[in-house]
Amino acid sequence: MKAMLKKVMVVVALVASTPVMAQNVHGASPLVSRQDQARFERERQERERVARLERERQERQRQERERQVRMERERQERQRQARLERERQERERQARLERERQERERLARLERQRQERERQERERQQRERLARRDRGGSNYNAGWLN
Repeated sequence: MKAMLKKVMVVVALVASTPVMAQNVHGASPLVSRQDQARFERERQERERVARLERERQERQRQERERQVRMERERQERQRQARLERERQERERQARLERERQERERLARLERQRQERERQERERQQRERLARRDRGGSNYNAGWLN
């Protein structure tokens, strides 16, 4: 019965993957040699190292993707700012052109008004000369006729 109990303990220990326990239970003979245990430990450490390296590689890839996304966002923002600046400059240019056009129209209107006043003044003076001539001439002529 005792031998059977030892075997059950060894089997339970093996299933639980603890060779040390299997070896130590009630003086059971080691089923796994120390060399195998060392090899298992080296393999476990190697698997952990490979897993750690893989996690680190994935983390570097994630960081690189984030960096690329950030750089793309920054590039797009620079493009957006440049476009806004170009649009602002174009609006300013259009506003300046419109102000200049309005100023030219204002100056042209003032020049037309000045010319119209000069024309009216010349016409007024011409009418006065004609009226003086007609008045003066008829008086003058009347003097000769008497």
